[in-house]
Amino acid sequence: MKIEDYIAERLRAAGVRRFFGIPGGPSIPYMEAFRKAGIEFILTAHEASAAVMADVTARLTGVTGVCHATFGPGAVNLASGVGGSLLDRSPVIALTSEMPDSWLGRTAQMNIDHQALFGPLTKATFRLSPGNVREVIDRSLALANEEYPGPVHIGLPSDLAGSQACLAASDTGMVTGTTLQVSSPTGIRSETGGDSEEQSGNSTEAGGNSGEESGSGRSQDPGALRSRACVLIASARRPIIVAGLTAMRAGAGKALEAFLADHDVPVIVTPMAKGVIPADHPCFAGVLFHALSDRLKKLIRESDLIIGLGYDPVEYNYESWVPDVPLLHFDTRQSDLRIKGAIEIVLPAWRWFEILAPLKGSGVMTTLASGIRREIIDAFSKRPAGFSPVTVLSLLREIMPSTATVTADVGSHLHLLGQLWDVEDGRLIMTNGWSSMGFGLPAAIAASLAGNGEQILCITGDGGFLMHAGEIMTVRRLGLKIIMVVLSDGELNLIRVKQSWKSVDPYGVQVSAGSLFGANSFLGVAVKRVTDETALRSAVTRALRHDESTIIEAVIDPSLYGDIVVRS
Repeated sequence: MKIEDYIAERLRAAGVRRFFGIPGGPSIPYMEAFRKAGIEFILTAHEASAAVMADVTARLTGVTGVCHATFGPGAVNLASGVGGSLLDRSPVIALTSEMPDSWLGRTAQMNIDHQALFGPLTKATFRLSPGNVREVIDRSLALANEEYPGPVHIGLPSDLAGSQACLAASDTGMVTGTTLQVSSPTGIRSETGGDSEEQSGNSTEAGGNSGEESGSGRSQDPGALRSRACVLIASARRPIIVAGLTAMRAGAGKALEAFLADHDVPVIVTPMAKGVIPADHPCFAGVLFHALSDRLKKLIRESDLIIGLGYDPVEYNYESWVPDVPLLHFDTRQSDLRIKGAIEIVLPAWRWFEILAPLKGSGVMTTLASGIRREIIDAFSKRPAGFSPVTVLSLLREIMPSTATVTADVGSHLHLLGQLWDVEDGRLIMTNGWSSMGFGLPAAIAASLAGNGEQILCITGDGGFLMHAGEIMTVRRLGLKIIMVVLSDGELNLIRVKQSWKSVDPYGVQVSAGSLFGANSFLGVAVKRVTDETALRSAVTRALRHDESTIIEAVIDPSLYGDIVVRS
């Protein structure tokens, strides 16, 4: 069997139905093999978009996303989006064309070291050969999905297509991988504040003793640690729970709600865990994320035990907010936990609640949490005069159906969305680990392709939109219906705000001088410019009725972000 046919067959068997990218000459045999296997190629306007689309496809479908780029500049462009899938924890296979073996290390057009490029941005990087194809493909699919999910890079030498795959066992040819996250067996450990040589090494190769009570090089006696954890749980009178990305991805929401039915414990969530419990749940306290989350510090300071459930430090490090209070961290794999005295329990999500069963909450804490939540809601309800970003986002939340999937770009508006936008499970798609501008539009394209006909809303700033504006042609070519709301203030507002913090007169932040769009269409997609709430309501209502994509430019006053956007 030819190598390209084998790869296509294995990806198809793994559930892959689409891959994204921009082809080069060496890509053609693979594209054709994939087409024959029933895997659709989606041409993108930029390689970084292709990686974002693969990332979001994986999040929404549960199937490994696949993206592709050619030599040199194509691979470099792809790498930006691949970094996103690493820090946002999405399983992705990134394929790039590479020079033949005889050209490695030579000066040649478009020739760079792809393994050096992708090593820090992936869990592992491989270079394919006829003798390792089976191991590389099978291992890549496993690596992308195990432990913390993330990307794996596979280099495809340009002279490899057409070769017969040797499917006997052989060396995998892994070159390197990231050390961002160390793998761990199931077990319990205590953070002592120091690093251990036993924990160093490639994350994809790290292992350890098997068994529920095994620990790492920093572990103390597992039985003693479990006893300490049980003592803390039994003695706590003012506990709080902070649920994060892993809890969301592990589907822990229903188990958490069932636990809360019998336990009066306030719950704080991270932005990427929004929806793990409903925002109207009596135990829901708020979102640990920039705008107005400083109000939550009152609740945190009053606690006598902080319980992290699937809390991923890639979103917001514990060190940034945990006071001198005991910390119990529950996860499905070992985390980058560096709080002295903290206890980490690594178990499947459903078992977290077995250990937590003796926990007793306090009505005082849930009452305090409820008051804080009302404070945050009230702060957003007090809309300033004029057409503000809070007005835009509040109206969108009011009009959009609850089943809509929302993709959010990075910028000042994201700080507001993190608090303001209540969502159903998994319907707010954002990047918080990578936090790259330009995420919103390619994410919306992937969500539309992966969805079941639900409405797709992309919320972006003018700076983020311009980064991948060419993907509007992808939207048109695929006939997708996406409502794109561009908050247009003519500047990189978040940077301007941070400049003001440092008493620096704003410079280098102007995006446009006036309206972003000079006509009523952009690359063939209708554009509606709105400057007040009435016009916005009309434009959104009209867009919902139409079968085609619409761009709504909401021209806002950047000064109306106020002082809530960056407080933490």
